Amino acid sequence: MDSLFGLHFHAYDPQAIKADEHARTLVVTDIPLFLTDALLRGTFSRYGNITRCHTRLSKLYCTAYITFESTGALQNLDSIWGVLCGGHCLRICPATFSPDQRAERRAYVALLASLPRGTISVNLAEIADEISAKSINVPFSMNSYNPKPYAYCHFASETAMENAKSISCALKKVGLTWHSPDEVTSLCYRCGRPNCNPDRCGSSSRPNRPSRPWQSNDKLRALYNKHLPPSHSAKRHNRFARPNNNNDGQSRTNASRHRSKSRPNNRQQSRSRSQR
Repeated sequence: MDSLFGLHFHAYDPQAIKADEHARTLVVTDIPLFLTDALLRGTFSRYGNITRCHTRLSKLYCTAYITFESTGALQNLDSIWGVLCGGHCLRICPATFSPDQRAERRAYVALLASLPRGTISVNLAEIADEISAKSINVPFSMNSYNPKPYAYCHFASETAMENAKSISCALKKVGLTWHSPDEVTSLCYRCGRPNCNPDRCGSSSRPNRPSRPWQSNDKLRALYNKHLPPSHSAKRHNRFARPNNNNDGQSRTNASRHRSKSRPNNRQQSRSRSQR
């Protein structure tokens, strides 16, 4: 439009603005709860200037929506499926991807099991390059939030996946085994080997202790709940949060009432003294 006193006017179209922002947004998934927003911004700022970064809780992980200043940043990430951040692999895809395009990146997955204790994605970087994996993610345990002894490897095609499974891999002189994702329930959560009894597993030097549920672990509860604002509706349905113990509250109320009844009334004390 024509300028008025040096001012230029443009048509305001909210839908066009939203579509333009959507075209510059990157979706980041599988973010561990302990990764900070500052570390997340620092990692992805290498690809372009970030104008907005919004994170939300998604079960045991966080999902981030990172909006760049221009679409050139997304073009640099066009062929990349995962980015290392703090030693962990974060899966990425443009926000403009259709459900079918997102499903294509989850179509060819294989399990790499028997990982040594404490293994994270950065320790598998060389193996990921050798087997031509597009991304490799080590999940976390729900009870301890420690890395599990297996990793999910995503491939671009079935041929690439089958070629990778024909390669013998090892880490820290420990042989690794290939499995399909539906075999994850048969793997030991201590060593990652199939058909191994966790109670008798010899891979751990620590004594076998009963697993603590998330509800009784204050540290893990705080890690999870810090991503929820006090007014968040999901907090009412948070099964990881410590439930309110009504019995304790009732007992405290009864105890306070009992103490108030056991205390003598000041007026009664003054009357008894005056009668004396």
